[in-house]
Amino acid sequence: MRALLVFRPINLIIVAALQLVTYYFLNFHHGERSLLNPEIWLLILGSVCVTAAGYLFNDWFDQPADKHNKPTRLYIEEWNTGTFWSIFLLLNLTALFLFYLINPVLITWFVVIIFLLVLYTLILKKLPLIGNLTVSFIAAFSVYVVFLSFESQDRYLVVFYSALAALVTYIREIVKDIEDVDGDRHAGYRTFPVVTGVYQAQSVVSMTTVFLLVAYGYLLWKWVFPQFAEPLRWVFVAYQIVCVLLPLLVFLYFNVKATEKTHFSRLSRLAKYIMATGLFSMLFF
Repeated sequence: MRALLVFRPINLIIVAALQLVTYYFLNFHHGERSLLNPEIWLLILGSVCVTAAGYLFNDWFDQPADKHNKPTRLYIEEWNTGTFWSIFLLLNLTALFLFYLINPVLITWFVVIIFLLVLYTLILKKLPLIGNLTVSFIAAFSVYVVFLSFESQDRYLVVFYSALAALVTYIREIVKDIEDVDGDRHAGYRTFPVVTGVYQAQSVVSMTTVFLLVAYGYLLWKWVFPQFAEPLRWVFVAYQIVCVLLPLLVFLYFNVKATEKTHFSRLSRLAKYIMATGLFSMLFF
């Protein structure tokens, strides 16, 4: 049972819920949205399979660094090689079959995603920033693929939330690299904090967070808020301020103050919270 934690069940539930919310609440053609549509459940199940396979592959090949970064959470040690490859291939083949049932075009997209996940684990995550950008793209795709599959959602809002997912993921990935800098250095990785130092990496996190605050706040005020009628508009404003913008300011403050591994671990969890609250604000539509 402990070995199942390799698949990050909470993260998989978030992915599934996020795609379901994107499918239903950003679809303003009410006659075309139904939770009884089997294709959304096929998409969610396929996405969960690909994501779980990505976690499994990453943990299997990242053991040298994880023995230093998180020795108490190295669940993959309980697996053997045959079990690893069998489950990895089964998850991905199952996902591709499910995507074929929805739209064969999706197979091409997800073959690219699977390739990127493998490339990320073997090469890209060991390089400065490019690995972070790759994970950011995949996070954005997990939202945008809903529009790609159904084309009945509001495209601009889907892009808006995809961009939010990408930026917060980018910030969080750099924070995680800072948190794991000692183990990554020991394993021979050349992540951004290893190459430039922790202070420079924190500076990039701070600058990106400021950009996110300004861009997200501006788009909310000029474009998203006017889409709501009163009094819901002010409920949405209060939600964004309390659950997204203020936590971003708190994140920015503590990033500047952070010096210990535990500090960056808390920042990583806070970034995950901000992404969840930001993306699940789709529930207001």
